[in-house]
Amino acid sequence: MSTDQSASSPAPETNRRTASYHPSNWGNSIILSNSPDDEKILAHKDQQLEDLKEEVRRELIAAASNSSEQLKFIDAVQRLGVAYHFEKDIEEALQNTFDNYRDTDDINDLYDVEL
Repeated sequence: MSTDQSASSPAPETNRRTASYHPSNWGNSIILSNSPDDEKILAHKDQQLEDLKEEVRRELIAAASNSSEQLKFIDAVQRLGVAYHFEKDIEEALQNTFDNYRDTDDINDLYDVEL
């Protein structure tokens, strides 16, 4: 019988306080706006990024003549946290360095071996 009474009686009302928040100054129009100037700036930033990537690739290739310098350069790029942009280039450079070191018996620099 108690189940019939609870089903027919209305649920007790809960009094909840309301907050009087001020509307946002930003609004949706600012969040969703995308001006042509933003597109130009974004394109310019993308071009700068690509230019810097190419500069790092050139430095990596230029350091290929000195394996110690190349290893230090790769270490610096990895420590900066941007090595994911140059994974293929770094793999090729490390493979080349490994092949050259394997062919020579003159491995005297412990720092280079550690890198």
